[in-house]
Amino acid sequence: MARPTRTVVDDPLSSPGRRALRWIGLLTEIYSWVTCVAFAVQLSFVGVRPGRLVLAALVLVVLLTWWLRPRRGGWLVALVECAIAHGAVFVLPNPQPVIGFLFAVTVRRALRGEDERFPVQAVPALLGYLSGFAVWITVTPVAVTGPLVTSVVMPLVGLVVASMALHETVRSGRLVLDAHRTVEAVVRASPIGLVLVDGDGAPRLHNDRARELLAWPAAEPGRVPCPHGPDITDCARGCRSADDGVEVRVKRPDGSTGVLAVHAVPVEHVSEQHTLVTAVDVSKRRELEDALRTRAERDELTGLAGRTHFLHLVDEALLAGEAVGLLVMDLDGFKEVNDAEGHEAGDWYLVSAAERISRAIGRVATAARLGGDEFAVLAPGHDVRESARLATRILSELARPLTGLGHDTVIRASVGIAVSSPGVGTADLLRDADTAMYVAKREGGGRIRLFRPEMGEQVLARQRDKADLRTAVSDGQLVLHYQPIVDLATSAAAGAEALVRWQRPGHGLLGPGEFIGLAEETGLIVPLGNKVLAGACEQAMRWREQGRALGVTVNVSTRQLSAPAFLPSLDRVLKTTGLPPERLTIEVTESVWADGAAMRGLMEVRETGVRVALDDFGTGYSSLSYLQRYPFDVVKIDRSFTGALADTGRTAGVVRCIIDLAEVLGAHTVAEGIETQAQADWLRNAGCAYAQGYLFGRPDLAENWDAQPSVPH
Repeated sequence: MARPTRTVVDDPLSSPGRRALRWIGLLTEIYSWVTCVAFAVQLSFVGVRPGRLVLAALVLVVLLTWWLRPRRGGWLVALVECAIAHGAVFVLPNPQPVIGFLFAVTVRRALRGEDERFPVQAVPALLGYLSGFAVWITVTPVAVTGPLVTSVVMPLVGLVVASMALHETVRSGRLVLDAHRTVEAVVRASPIGLVLVDGDGAPRLHNDRARELLAWPAAEPGRVPCPHGPDITDCARGCRSADDGVEVRVKRPDGSTGVLAVHAVPVEHVSEQHTLVTAVDVSKRRELEDALRTRAERDELTGLAGRTHFLHLVDEALLAGEAVGLLVMDLDGFKEVNDAEGHEAGDWYLVSAAERISRAIGRVATAARLGGDEFAVLAPGHDVRESARLATRILSELARPLTGLGHDTVIRASVGIAVSSPGVGTADLLRDADTAMYVAKREGGGRIRLFRPEMGEQVLARQRDKADLRTAVSDGQLVLHYQPIVDLATSAAAGAEALVRWQRPGHGLLGPGEFIGLAEETGLIVPLGNKVLAGACEQAMRWREQGRALGVTVNVSTRQLSAPAFLPSLDRVLKTTGLPPERLTIEVTESVWADGAAMRGLMEVRETGVRVALDDFGTGYSSLSYLQRYPFDVVKIDRSFTGALADTGRTAGVVRCIIDLAEVLGAHTVAEGIETQAQADWLRNAGCAYAQGYLFGRPDLAENWDAQPSVPH
């Protein structure tokens, strides 16, 4: 049967060492009192000379100070003891009672006196005795012999040695007691549970924190557990010798569970084999680690697998050796939803897409959000046909109407599929699926494309195009051509439209149709547009300095307008060049109405005095309510209308309506694509103010463009 355990900190009076010190103190106190009382009696009744009663009274005074101030012995008491020892030598017939008195007061002071005072305050009594003995020998006819001196001196030497030993013993005991109390305070306040177990694994000492952490019953602690059993000292799997703590789960009395880090350290230099076991509550740390692990493994918004964890799953699937299908999908039109409806709606849109993807794949695959509006699906054991079937199910599930935005919305996605082959790694598989997705996106979206090797070559070519365009923007390969805008009433040039060209090394001069889409896709449209704007304003100022009152028109994309830095950039260009704002016209397409941020930016631009033109009117999101709500200075009639003027009277009627509508709204009209004099004459007669086209001049470099001075307006 195991011996009972006790707390690691004992009662100060219960340990053997403390009980011994207590008994020493008690015996010393009894001895001192008995000796001094007997000494006083001897002085009173055995003394033979005058003054004995005075000395007895002084002994009683010493005893009274012991009673009233048991812990203190002042210098006055030491002097009184000196007087008693000195006088008693003459009063008593032999010195032994005096030596007994000296023993009593000295050992008591050694036991109770303060460290720094004991040796010094004990000296007066000894000196008093020695001086009295010396005087006694001098005045008394006694032969001074060796035995006499020895009988007097040796007890005093023994007294000094014994009292110093007693004092050091008591002082050491007090130091041990103070250390024990310090350890007691530290151990009791420690958040770490401490248990000392014997070689049989039974606890011998412990603190209250250990009982609390290990959930021991109130009656008797059990054994210290480890992950492999109920006794850490008996574990054959390395718990006792582990450098790091082992973690165990314990059930608390309230029914909750916790995690403890338990560490066992052998205790050396003891008579028996013991082990000190520490227990630390790491429940909160484990919860935090679990939360961080979950966050690393799961996308916080959608709950799908996160990118890092998903790629780890792909690694494991490829190592299994079976075919692995990987689907990468990008939501079509997500930016428009996010911009038009707000970020909260965008998040809800992503969550809805994630739920539908998960529903479509079931348990045969794993879905992940790679970032933004890009998702992926890992389908172990799926070949090309099965992966395509899975992708079709996903698109069908996504295509179900979504009504949470207040109107029916259909989630469209571009899906790229790649199926593993021997030797293909995770990075290669992901790149191939991403390439196929990119091709599906470029072909219009809402479709599935399986990766083919030639796609990689196309993507590489596209990447080269992006890199070259980035170089073109920074290295000045972009050049501006200008096409005149003519006042039909006077046939004089009233302005010019700036059109960007790319002088690409090895490819010649490229028109905007060959690279503007790429600029939009890569985000280079913003720095490209800023360069075009600055260059056009500088050219307009050069014409102004030459006496040509020509305005300049610059095409601005929706993405440029929606950028917060566009308006500050425009102000900076106007201030730097000195061009009056009214000599600059910003030209946008009707698609700007579908972008709230761009529309707000356009209205801010108009407030600066810069004119705003609506390009390709009638071919996009035309709406009278938009024209009424957001006024424009210029409405440009698309070439599809002007080119068909001679083909049908209906087209002519439409053009006439556009001209009349612009006049009602207070805007000028500019007809595009004029190639014949008949078209120009018809438009002039219909009331169209301005026109541009090959009839008046092709786009060309400013130095090659022979413009006529415009009529001031």
